[in-house]
Amino acid sequence: MFETLNARGVRLSATDLLKNYLFSLLHRQSEHEREIETLESRWNEIVGRLGEESFPDFLRVHWISRRTTVRLSDLFKTVRAQVQDRGDAFSLLQELKTDIEAYLALTQPDGSDWPVEWKRHARTLRMFSVRQPFPLLIAARRVLDDADFERLLRSVVTISFRYNVIGSFQANEQERVYHAEAQRISRGEHSSIRQIMGSLRPVYPDDERFRLSFREKSIGVAQTRNKRVVRYILFELERQASGNSHDFEDNRITLEHICPLNPEDGWNRFAEDDLDAQTSRLGNMALLEAGANRDAGNAGYEAKRELFGKSRFRTTREIASKYEDWTPETIDSRQDVMARGAAAVWRIDFPG
Repeated sequence: MFETLNARGVRLSATDLLKNYLFSLLHRQSEHEREIETLESRWNEIVGRLGEESFPDFLRVHWISRRTTVRLSDLFKTVRAQVQDRGDAFSLLQELKTDIEAYLALTQPDGSDWPVEWKRHARTLRMFSVRQPFPLLIAARRVLDDADFERLLRSVVTISFRYNVIGSFQANEQERVYHAEAQRISRGEHSSIRQIMGSLRPVYPDDERFRLSFREKSIGVAQTRNKRVVRYILFELERQASGNSHDFEDNRITLEHICPLNPEDGWNRFAEDDLDAQTSRLGNMALLEAGANRDAGNAGYEAKRELFGKSRFRTTREIASKYEDWTPETIDSRQDVMARGAAAVWRIDFPG
């Protein structure tokens, strides 16, 4: 009971439970006050950088990356079973110190000292709300050189886009693959980018599966996170089509629903009971300059088509040149074109 409650009878957090347990090992097995001070100093450094609330998640990611898969609810029990003496306690803290930089860079990329491209990939994973690859990435950072780690990080973004964002496939199998490979790295069984990449094939949806998922994808943009994801998709497709890169966070560029969310006259081809489903299709969205977006408003397609034809974005101009009318069938056709382009943008060439 006293291991789990504080002096006021309040249940201890997982962070406090582990701290108490590690210190109890030193109290039982060491007569040197200096060792206790050293342990406390290292503990405070790690927890201070993370914050007490984030520490259990970091510990779980770290534990999975080096040892075994464990649920957060079983974490303290698992650590206590395997950390048995003062040597184990100091080893654990040293390993945590080794891994904390990579974890913080993945969870708080803007504050890290990672290169610009690495930060961009980490921000993208954060935008996707994807954390399953963290144990793998932390394990790989310990063994790969910078060029190979950047390749892996970029590949994980691509897999996350295909598997999580577009496919919305079950995460259980993906976690199993990532965790198993992290542990192979930690055991010294895999140490090269070729080996690591080869292990990720099972969670990389092939082109046919990806295109099928993309063709049907709808993403409502009421949530800020979803709106950012859609902008990211459209900007990447524009870069592939035109060769021009733009900052998808640039608020001078807006997201235009071709069939408006609240259509007025001129949109009678869209049934009212199917409107939400159709307007949230990726094929119904385009990039447009902020001023042009205001002019477009809820206007009919003919008026919008004229504005699209003057846009600086190639993918938007193509709407005006290819589609004389805008209907649910037109959205299907355009989204099929987008799916084929997406398969080229988010692609991994695995080693043979």
